[in-house]
Amino acid sequence: MINLKIFLFQCFVLFALHGFSQNNKKLLGQELDNMLNQYHNNVQLNGTVLVAKQGEVLYQKSFGKADISKNIQNTLDTKFSIGSLTKSFTAIAVMQLYEKGLLKLHEPIKTYVPELNTLLGKLTLHQLMKNISGLPVHLNRITNLEYRDITSEELIALYNDKATLAFEPGTEYSYSNLNYQLASIVVEKISRLSFETYLNRYVFSPVDMINSGVEKTHNHPYDKAKGYDIINGKLVKSERNYMAYAKGGGDIYTTAIDLLKWDQALYSNSIISNNSKNILFDGNPDIYDGYGYGFKVKYYNRHSATKGKIVRHGGSMYGYICNINRYLDDQVTIIILGNIRPFPIMEINNTIEDKLYKFCILPCK
Repeated sequence: MINLKIFLFQCFVLFALHGFSQNNKKLLGQELDNMLNQYHNNVQLNGTVLVAKQGEVLYQKSFGKADISKNIQNTLDTKFSIGSLTKSFTAIAVMQLYEKGLLKLHEPIKTYVPELNTLLGKLTLHQLMKNISGLPVHLNRITNLEYRDITSEELIALYNDKATLAFEPGTEYSYSNLNYQLASIVVEKISRLSFETYLNRYVFSPVDMINSGVEKTHNHPYDKAKGYDIINGKLVKSERNYMAYAKGGGDIYTTAIDLLKWDQALYSNSIISNNSKNILFDGNPDIYDGYGYGFKVKYYNRHSATKGKIVRHGGSMYGYICNINRYLDDQVTIIILGNIRPFPIMEINNTIEDKLYKFCILPCK
């Protein structure tokens, strides 16, 4: 028979701990509100911020307008372009095919894309994904972009005609969108699906990312936030983005809620194996700028004698900036999606991080 006093004491302890947690959550929310509202009032934040631990949302709030001309507010369901955060999804697609034995990471990509010339064909997926190929940063550095949808075959012809290598592959690190454009084309060739269809079928749908997709030049989601540039302290509708040229490197849109679903799926084997995650998240800050495969790797203080691993990526394009920080050892996530550019997104992330230490959501310093 259970001792009544012990049972009541246990109930009291559980209630007290729950109350403390909820109180801390409320105080955290108040401090984040005060801090983030100040950034917003200074035209340094417009978008959505979400903070979670082990899948539990600790804070979520949207700031400013999704469409100034129509007076539409940003909400938790508002879609944002995520620019180079797309690369993390491309890397996952590559690793899914690797798990199935359909490609090799150190094989020349001409094996999978025979149309490539000899110079580009000798590159490997490993070199592309680590950003050590020597390819140019952006296509607009080597050609004039056209505002239209272009095919993968046209992109391949453009690479063959215009792209050169700045150094011997594997000897240096240089961030390049072309790396992930080529990787996405490899995904298409092997899967015999468009990059958009592949992601919908094997990444978005399994994670229930119902508000995410690949944007086309002339096919924009109707409820995506408009992008704005900050000019002389005011928001001005941004220049258009050439989405067809961002293929695999910057053409995804999503919401903070969908990103949290994806974040949580990466703690399981639902879309990718632990072995593949070890490869994705294998980065040393002193080597190749800490770049893994589609994720940047750095470390954070857990306790005085231990370090935790952060895997993160950001994205920036006309009118949009985003960032996701995933603190793996504590399963903490900070997501910031913005529809203005520029704004101090990493400063905001680091200030949020300081608050998480203060409230011991990250291990107390």
